[in-house]
Amino acid sequence: MKRQIKAGPRATLAAGLALGLGATLATAALEAPATASPEPPSAKNVIVLISDGAGYNHFDIASLYESGTTYNQVQVDPVTGWVEHLPGKATQVYESYPVQVAQSHYSANGRASYDDADAWGSFNWVYDGATDSAAAATALGTGVKTNNGVLGFTPSQDRLTTIVEQASDLGKATGLVTSVTFNHATPAGFIAHNGDRNDYHGLATEMIDSDLNVIMGAGHPLYDDANATRTPYYQWISEADYRRVSGGQTPYTYVESKAGFEALAAAGDSAPERVFGLAQVAETLQYNRPGLANANVLPGTDPRNEVPALDTMAKGALNVLGQDQDGFFLMIEGGAIDWAGHANQTTRAVEEQLEFNDAVEAVDAWVNENSSWEETLVIITADHETGYLSGPGADPNWTPMTGQAGQLPNVSWHSGNHTNSLVPVFAKGAGSELLVQRAASWDTVRGAYLDNTDIGKTLFDVFGYNYSGSDGKVPMELALGLDAPTPGALSMKITQLSGPVRFAEAGVRWTAALPAVTVRDTRTEAQAHDGGWAVAGRAADFTAGNRVIGSENLGWAPRVVSSESGAAAGQAGVALNSPARLAVGDKDTRVGTSVIGADLELTPPGAASSGRYGSEITLTLFATD
Repeated sequence: MKRQIKAGPRATLAAGLALGLGATLATAALEAPATASPEPPSAKNVIVLISDGAGYNHFDIASLYESGTTYNQVQVDPVTGWVEHLPGKATQVYESYPVQVAQSHYSANGRASYDDADAWGSFNWVYDGATDSAAAATALGTGVKTNNGVLGFTPSQDRLTTIVEQASDLGKATGLVTSVTFNHATPAGFIAHNGDRNDYHGLATEMIDSDLNVIMGAGHPLYDDANATRTPYYQWISEADYRRVSGGQTPYTYVESKAGFEALAAAGDSAPERVFGLAQVAETLQYNRPGLANANVLPGTDPRNEVPALDTMAKGALNVLGQDQDGFFLMIEGGAIDWAGHANQTTRAVEEQLEFNDAVEAVDAWVNENSSWEETLVIITADHETGYLSGPGADPNWTPMTGQAGQLPNVSWHSGNHTNSLVPVFAKGAGSELLVQRAASWDTVRGAYLDNTDIGKTLFDVFGYNYSGSDGKVPMELALGLDAPTPGALSMKITQLSGPVRFAEAGVRWTAALPAVTVRDTRTEAQAHDGGWAVAGRAADFTAGNRVIGSENLGWAPRVVSSESGAAAGQAGVALNSPARLAVGDKDTRVGTSVIGADLELTPPGAASSGRYGSEITLTLFATD
């Protein structure tokens, strides 16, 4: 991709014939150490919002329709490596959040890795081996990778603790809300344990019998996708489970009508402690409603189902969960963005992302009005990208989407499946700094990124452990690496000398040795922008009063004395009247400590006058892209 050399710290090495200026010790650090926090970050409440299947362009497509603006559009040419980030405008509430990184989301099987050079070096690389929602949700909800199709178990079938279970163990209220069926893979990944994501009856039973305080979504057996009654169809929930949850045989207050959800959203502190909300629709709140084949109409053209909106569900869930004095965990999913991606349905992709954005705004308002950012963590992300959404004319290049407010955006779709493209993460509030800390990898186009398991780990970390507090037991805690870390740094020093470097005569040449130069690189990939470092040197002319020996007569033969990562020496025999490389550590060889030296060789012109000449070599350490 587009590369540039970044200016770095410089050090000056004095050198003289017979006697010269004294050598100096130079140490340069790109970042100053940070002070460790006395306690690890924690949160009383955690709210995770997932736009299922939404890559960077899915987040932007709604803004294009709504305001004619975008936030994260890029143009990339894999042949030339050219990357251009178009000017962005923040119009969504989460686009002003302080934490904005990217997320990789591969599963334990399939491709099982992400590589930015491959992802941006070929338009086709992201097509194959992507995660599904079950594996991705398990990673987000447990911090552990698993195989596609699996919920709550490792690939070797070990049972995993979910964040909902952890929160419940701490006495916190918990809830799962979605715009698709309540037991679809994403919500199920935060609570359930099942080797088959399609075992909907088993998943429904496990969720109903869990400690969840809130379960909301579609999947009603008595209604179709148009919100019309039908002959009972128990695809998503068994008849026995439906009858007991709707008939008051569980601890849940049952809600199904639009009016019932709206009343719950307005209930405030009078909301019940546990709610099972089953919207009167089959698979999706709005996506599958009649008119799905109308691919080129404006969003909102087709009449909406008379069911609650996602933000209404979110408000109701917050009223229920917010009553718990110990705090809560809530996951809210805009589930049908993924469905629109599979179908390459632009109109409904816009609609579903707008619905998701409304839910985010409802959550943001709740934090400001009923809690605080000091006690609540909000994370907005996706589980994967679906549809390979790009701008018009994409492939083999990546092109930006365009459009005007109120008009269907100009886009192109390139897959009917999930892809390995990175997805965005936005976060704000208590403990959000842990996400920045864990975003230690670097993508050439999207910048710093973490893995979906890092989000899962962070959820556990901000909640902490349930100490029993019983007699005879001493609670202990190890906050390993959760304090504010000392930032990685790139530094250089030159061995301290008691005097100048002196040259010795060797025939027609004069020789000397450059003092040892030590480069230490402890930066993460993100801090290094997936780049490396280089040390360059340039010599001044040798002068003795008005007598001059030009620096074009001085050359060196660089050598790497030792390197923990395999740094390479620069080219020998290059005149030092212009910058010359002493050593290079690329992105694969930069980390650790490298000691570099060089043999200096000066060949004075035959007409040079005798005298006591002085000069200096300026060494510069660069961070390179």
